[in-house]
Amino acid sequence: MLWSYELPPERIAHYPLPERHNARLLIYQQGQIQESIFLHLDEYLPPHTRLFYNDSQVIPARLRQGKYEVLVTEIESGSWNSGSPQVWRGLFRPGKFWRRGGEMTWEGSNLSLRLRWLSDADERQGRFSAEWTPPIASALEVLQAFGLPPLPPYIHREPSPEDKERYQTFYAKEPGSVAAPTAGLHFTSAVWEKLTRRGIQVYPVTLHVGIGTFLPLKTPDAPEKHPMHAETFFVKKETLFALQQGEGPILCVGTTTLRVIESLYWIGLLRHRGMEVSTLPSLIWKEVAADLPPREALAALPENISGTTALYILPGYPFQLADALITNFHLPGSTLLGLVEAFIGREGIEAVYTYALENGFRFLSYGDTSLLWRP
Repeated sequence: MLWSYELPPERIAHYPLPERHNARLLIYQQGQIQESIFLHLDEYLPPHTRLFYNDSQVIPARLRQGKYEVLVTEIESGSWNSGSPQVWRGLFRPGKFWRRGGEMTWEGSNLSLRLRWLSDADERQGRFSAEWTPPIASALEVLQAFGLPPLPPYIHREPSPEDKERYQTFYAKEPGSVAAPTAGLHFTSAVWEKLTRRGIQVYPVTLHVGIGTFLPLKTPDAPEKHPMHAETFFVKKETLFALQQGEGPILCVGTTTLRVIESLYWIGLLRHRGMEVSTLPSLIWKEVAADLPPREALAALPENISGTTALYILPGYPFQLADALITNFHLPGSTLLGLVEAFIGREGIEAVYTYALENGFRFLSYGDTSLLWRP
């Protein structure tokens, strides 16, 4: 069973701090805990650290009118950058309205959108016909006009205008996520400049965060049976080169970045063995021996690689590339908490979360953060 804990509701941060980089920073290394603020992150990194971050951009994918709502989670027919008509998938409420053939429209000065129920997609999502005028506008432009930031369900308030900026990393570039890679929310240009002065090299990866990040463990007594979600990613040749040839520890900003970096090893290993995969299986690390050095595995990858990963990191996972992780404090009973336990061990996660709870740290997406070094 994975480690878990009780999270008092008052410890959940419902609003971001006025200045992102003033979030508290808990540093865990070799069994020791220190505390600082995120602005001073550079002081806790060796000069040759290679920092990897997720540049996915959050889509304002929450469409709402009163109690009627759809959270667009996927474009089934079309793309974020193409025009009307399209077929969308999304979470919805109330179910009775939509499943009876619900239809809604949004009107703006230059755009109009009509959303119509089509059918169930699976146990959580529905399928919707999305049409808008002018049809040449992209889906991204339509959602930017009518959508709201997809704040997580544990933030019990309506999105505010500031959330459009604050629920987005300052380096976001590639649109496609329906939840923010929240570890990156603490970065500012001031933090970036300090990292540069210290000689820290920074490299982007792209992983589009899906709704699976919101889902609790369905089988807490048997976490390996949880159906892990798959997410699309893209990594450029410059980032791959830095992983292959660079020196110094590898620091991942967030669990999404770590998931990409570790996935590259397994995809490379499979390619080295002459196997191709369209989606990296969740528990590949239990099925295939990690008997290839990381540089050799990465050498088997194409210069620019895209794919889908369902990699599921649990205690016992044999980390191949990541040395350190920047991550917020996660929900009890979540796959993300299991990843952190895998990274720093049962003793480490107990120490980190006990300290955070006893010393007033703010939890979850808009909360404080941590820098964790793997033993």
